[in-house]
Amino acid sequence: MRGGSMDTAKDYRILVALDAVQRLSRRVRQWGLPWPLNKSRAAALVDEVKRLLLRIRYSYLPAEMLADTPEVRKLLEVTSELRELLLPKQPIPKLEAPRTLAIAEMRYSLAVLAGLRNRILLGDENRPEYAVDVIGAEVVRVQHLEGSRNLFVARVAAGRLGLTVVTNLSSVRVGEVRAVAILPPREFLGVVSEAMFSSDPIDKRFVGKRVPPQLLSDELRSQVIAIASRVPSS
Repeated sequence: MRGGSMDTAKDYRILVALDAVQRLSRRVRQWGLPWPLNKSRAAALVDEVKRLLLRIRYSYLPAEMLADTPEVRKLLEVTSELRELLLPKQPIPKLEAPRTLAIAEMRYSLAVLAGLRNRILLGDENRPEYAVDVIGAEVVRVQHLEGSRNLFVARVAAGRLGLTVVTNLSSVRVGEVRAVAILPPREFLGVVSEAMFSSDPIDKRFVGKRVPPQLLSDELRSQVIAIASRVPSS
């Protein structure tokens, strides 16, 4: 690695993006959603994203230079086309949990890819918390998850963005602002969780903004490291 460059081969941001494209590839292969998909075109675009990410991974460029490479810019274009292909054009009726999870996973993966340039611009330092979007959000609803002993379902909002968070934190209260990390969605007793609480209550000025690393939990870092570890080393 050249002096002053990122170790892009091991950078959590790029590894999480590679994990995201693996998720998209699986969803395209196993398509079972109630709207048509041009699978051959979608598969070709996913393959192009993989190729671009591999070039980015082994570029070893400083963050500022990497963010403006043709590969990163092309990645954003291809991701935009993938979004148009994969996601529904019209509101859809409530679906059973497996299909809801599939849609949530595609939205998550596309958001990871679309936001990669902005996360690269956070700097050369390889910090797990740089690999995902972590924003301040206000808790607007909390209720016990039916059928569980110690889980709660919270609804949080950051401007136009609304997310469902399933948590075991009994201390979460309506009106609080907390950091939420947008992670691979998971299903809990039929409810799809799209994010994880990643801080204690924080100041309301952080609503809709990226939360500074010093306010974030070690659990978030562990989650990101676990995601990155699923990506092959070469």
